[in-house]
Amino acid sequence: MNTLISNSKPKFYSGWRSALFRLKFGISSCKYIFQRSKYPLFLINSLKLKKNQGLQEKIKVVKFDNRYYGSILRLPGWPSKPFDHMVAKGGLNICASGTSLKQHIDSVILGITRKCNYSCKHCYENPNLSGKESVSIKRWKEVVKDLQKLGVSIVVLSGGEPMLRYEGLIELLESGEKDFSDFHIHTSGDGVSKEKALALKNAGLSAAGIALDDFNPCRQDELRSYRGSHEKSVRAIQYFREAGVFPYVNMCLHKDLIRSGGLWEYLEYVENLDVGFINLLEPKPWGGFYSEKADNLFDEEDRRITTEFFNKVRFNKKYDDYPLIFYIQYFERPENRGCLMGGLSHFFINSKGDVQACVFLPVSFGNILEEDLREIYKKMREAIPAPLHKTCPSLHLEEIIKIKKNQGAELPIPYRAIEKEWEQMYA
Repeated sequence: MNTLISNSKPKFYSGWRSALFRLKFGISSCKYIFQRSKYPLFLINSLKLKKNQGLQEKIKVVKFDNRYYGSILRLPGWPSKPFDHMVAKGGLNICASGTSLKQHIDSVILGITRKCNYSCKHCYENPNLSGKESVSIKRWKEVVKDLQKLGVSIVVLSGGEPMLRYEGLIELLESGEKDFSDFHIHTSGDGVSKEKALALKNAGLSAAGIALDDFNPCRQDELRSYRGSHEKSVRAIQYFREAGVFPYVNMCLHKDLIRSGGLWEYLEYVENLDVGFINLLEPKPWGGFYSEKADNLFDEEDRRITTEFFNKVRFNKKYDDYPLIFYIQYFERPENRGCLMGGLSHFFINSKGDVQACVFLPVSFGNILEEDLREIYKKMREAIPAPLHKTCPSLHLEEIIKIKKNQGAELPIPYRAIEKEWEQMYA
């Protein structure tokens, strides 16, 4: 029956309220201590955040539909079976990536369709968009099962625009094991309706990241080359929230917003949309931005302004009731946690089936239409044994990848074609 499941709104807890949450979580965590055979990788100090890895001590959480979400968007909601499964595989040992204490992958993005009605300037899948699908839903279902065996907490269904493969999306959600992973969708909002949002919830969708790049509709529509994209984004947020799907927004940082001081206007605008997170994403010179220079997209001054904004919202009490902000490129800077691509935290499988260490790095370790995913993953982890404390690989390897492309190679470039340069990056 198509009726609303929930009309709840995200509620934010910080200060003394977050202290009560920590107490509740601490008491609940006793089961992890006393059931050591079931949770062998749980450590008493696993949640102690290290300042020298860009992780500060202030705790803020958001509650939605009886589940809590912490400051790291890539952890499943608590309490839940996916959260417990994550703990069992060391997922709370967030500073132990690349060691035996973290046998867990935070999230994997799957480009389940090559279709999209938009032509976004910043789209990392821009070269792959087509009316013809490459990977069947049957194969995607097999891949999801393999990912859950590997220990993935969050399976993100993306594209293209996943709503344009709606029936397959429902089938994928229904087939996934909900005790092992949370399922998210990344969508532009195109094709989302009240009825479909509710059907996705009933099929197993737990959260939705909706693209919202600006508070200014004209600027977003221009960035996405689609008139009305902003309106569709805002409506989709409402539909998912009312269906009981945890809503957050994905925002591609761009100079027009940053240099005008618009980040603060954006924050005020989004605060009124009742979302749990703002996911900040730095643009890279790939996909739709292939011909752009990195500094023209996002330079050190942009990084300074964004970091100042991020930290002020995190630590100023004025913003305690505002959405949490997740800024992955900040956490993965060389001086903080380092790059966690390739399964140390996350990886990507594009809409043609190529397994990439990161959505912003067009290097393939194999294709799921030709090889077993677990074998591809093994090769990828051998090439990425630990966090990389150097320049972002998508920028570090930009020159050699584009040389190979100009010589006739297709993107993503096979790992073997740049293996020497890759190894030098880790030297």
